[in-house]
Amino acid sequence: MRTRSAPRRAESKGILRSFYLEDYQFVPYSNWINAHKAAVLGAGTMGGGIAAHLSNLGFEVLLFDLDEGAAKKGLERAKSARPPHFYDSAAAARVVECSFEKHLDRISQADWVCEAVSENAQVKTALYEKIEPHLREDAMISTNTSGLSIKQLCASRSESFKRRFIGTHFFNPPRYLKLIELIPTEFTDSEAVRAMIVFLEERAGRRVVVAKDTPGFIANRFGMWALYQAIHTVEKLGFKIETADAIAGRFLGRPSTAIFRLADLIGLDVMEDVANNLLARCQQDEFIGVLEAPESLKTLMKNGFVGTKSGHGFYQREGQQFLPFEFTTNAYRQPEPVEIPLLKELAAKPMAERLREALNSSGEVGEFCRMHLAPTLEYAAKIGSEISYSAEEFDRVMRWGWGWERGPFELIDLIGYDALRPHWKDSGAERKYYDTGMHFSFVSNRLESDVLDPRFAPLEHFPIISAGEEWAVRDDGMGGHIFQTLTKMNVLTPPVVSALIGWLSEHPGLNITLANSGKGFSAGYDLGFFLRAAEEKRFEDVSAALADLQRCSEMLFESKSCAAIHGFALGGGFELAMHCSAMVVDPESTVGLPEALVGLVPAGGGATMLRSRVAHDLQTFVEVAVEVGTGARVPAAQGVAGHFLRATDRLLVNPDMLVSTALRADRPAQTLAEWVPTHPAAAGMIDAKIHEWRAKNPSAAYGQELAEEVKRLFTKPKSREESLEMEREVFLRLLGKQMTQDRIKHMLTTNKPLVN
Repeated sequence: MRTRSAPRRAESKGILRSFYLEDYQFVPYSNWINAHKAAVLGAGTMGGGIAAHLSNLGFEVLLFDLDEGAAKKGLERAKSARPPHFYDSAAAARVVECSFEKHLDRISQADWVCEAVSENAQVKTALYEKIEPHLREDAMISTNTSGLSIKQLCASRSESFKRRFIGTHFFNPPRYLKLIELIPTEFTDSEAVRAMIVFLEERAGRRVVVAKDTPGFIANRFGMWALYQAIHTVEKLGFKIETADAIAGRFLGRPSTAIFRLADLIGLDVMEDVANNLLARCQQDEFIGVLEAPESLKTLMKNGFVGTKSGHGFYQREGQQFLPFEFTTNAYRQPEPVEIPLLKELAAKPMAERLREALNSSGEVGEFCRMHLAPTLEYAAKIGSEISYSAEEFDRVMRWGWGWERGPFELIDLIGYDALRPHWKDSGAERKYYDTGMHFSFVSNRLESDVLDPRFAPLEHFPIISAGEEWAVRDDGMGGHIFQTLTKMNVLTPPVVSALIGWLSEHPGLNITLANSGKGFSAGYDLGFFLRAAEEKRFEDVSAALADLQRCSEMLFESKSCAAIHGFALGGGFELAMHCSAMVVDPESTVGLPEALVGLVPAGGGATMLRSRVAHDLQTFVEVAVEVGTGARVPAAQGVAGHFLRATDRLLVNPDMLVSTALRADRPAQTLAEWVPTHPAAAGMIDAKIHEWRAKNPSAAYGQELAEEVKRLFTKPKSREESLEMEREVFLRLLGKQMTQDRIKHMLTTNKPLVN
């Protein structure tokens, strides 16, 4: 049984937001949700990134540029990008290079035409004139721009074009940054906006913020202003780059790239283009002068140092080192250690407390916060209603697009008006932007009730109905339960496994979903437990824990179970997930059975399960045995190829829908496959692969021994029962060895594998 919430109407736009796909009934845009082919116009940095993102999600993509050579060059640039734009070669193969000169007629094949040519209004409008005769009447049309007027771009086009035309501001790289600013115009059909939101959320993996058609929208009007203001502040204070980045990163709740590494990643030339556009179009803004170029940026640009893509910017990378630019000498130098005692003293405190104390402190931290943090929050308060429909939407842009832990209006509430007022030039009216279940609307000028879209409901939204110190069970709202691990990195422990066994025993036939919060699903079984037991010679405790883990795996196999995977799912945690009826997986997560890295083997039924999946194919059997034997972990997007995932397991389009998708996942009954005897050639082929691996890793003597133990697990058992028994036997024997204990200690101490 499924419960539904009534659809809500978006502020001021008349955009209905329904919550489940079957609720959407669009006329004449009902086909948009089923789009499968996109034409991306422009094979530059953004165009190539958008094409890669869509192809990863299964779209066929036509990538256009001036000629096929330019399109091919753009595709090759996307293929070689770091971090990678494509999941794998299969995704890249779904992109076809096209030429504006020869292939304009192919645009008629596209369900979505996404223009991403250079940030030049004349270039864009001239292209629209060329493509309009080739557009299908029912195709989506959008422009990727970081701040041009959407209304002006489409002003001379037909009514049909204007009704379907909308701004889509992607963030770079699209594979990794989920935000998209959606900018309708007064011409855009409200039903087209509504349909586009649904398409972007359900099919293109985006989190959508509808922004006003104002210069720079929200992200660049405020975000770029804040970045420029920070650079000006550092120059005024005479701080070294390292000092400023130490203060302006995690301490303020921002990414570790802070100020200057972030600027390098964006590109100083891109920053200058955005700033010049805003300076020209926002002359009524009394604070817009902040976007005048700081002296350091002028110097770098004059030398052609535009950031990461040129190898030089505010930092110059040499190997693993980042050499900072020295403002006083205009030269790069060796980095200097940053010693600011107050940073360490305040870092562990809650954000509200540490920022209030920082504002009132002396020294570098206080000076920077008073000159940067306070004015930046004041600027948000001044322009919020001009560029955004609500404080919530504004904050989402800064969280999802700029990586801030808290948006500016959340920070104003958190720090408190009284603490900020002494540092604001124009204090204005005191205002609370959030209250329990409410946020401030700039349209109605008052607090309005939040409406939760259950598709994006976090795990914490579901009420706890039972709990222990290391686990909790939540009501899924549909008659089933969610089992959550509450340990550090969600590692399994004997109490966690025991609790899950008990819950499965007491609630047979009900849906059970394994889902966790934090950075990952599970880092595996608690290594500390194994090490302590080994040192104290309590191997019978380990044997009992392994038996329980295997029993838990079997019970999940027989239940209506689903695992919701994000971040990482490794070792024992992944063994439980593998046995579930279904897995719903964030493609950016990492999965695998890397026990060999700590001197052990999978012993929760994982080796047995994996062997059963690949036993019918000799080549795959050998490859998987070697992967497990050498502790390999794989990106989830490649998990099906290695049989860590099944073809029926679902890779998410939108990872923010992880919990809701898992709760609604089909959970087919499972049957054990017939045991397939090992192929006579398998052992020899695995040996050959192990020797190849050892030749490349000559220092890994113990690693070879571990790989050979995994080979035994894959080749020797004559039945499933024998395989499970052998998992436990080999695990216990290896745990008793000093070299394994050394590996475990090293991993617990350094979080890195030991090669011994």
